[in-house]
Amino acid sequence: MTRAAIDTTALLKMLYSSLLASVFVAVVFSTGLLGAIKASDSRRAGRGVAATAYAVLAVVGVLLAGGAIVYGLVLIARKS
Repeated sequence: MTRAAIDTTALLKMLYSSLLASVFVAVVFSTGLLGAIKASDSRRAGRGVAATAYAVLAVVGVLLAGGAIVYGLVLIARKS
């Protein structure tokens, strides 16, 4: 019977890295979504400054989440 050698250090590194990356993307994207919802509510209520601030939060959140996803895909493609 052949036993495959498993590099447990690399496996654990991959496990915690992917867990942290997925939590980061989820939190940042949900922050962007919250900003978009609050911007819409603030705009309807006539609070222009708050609406602008929330819109900036929405854009930054979505851009950070997208950037993290693209960065992960680049890392995967470079590893191949």
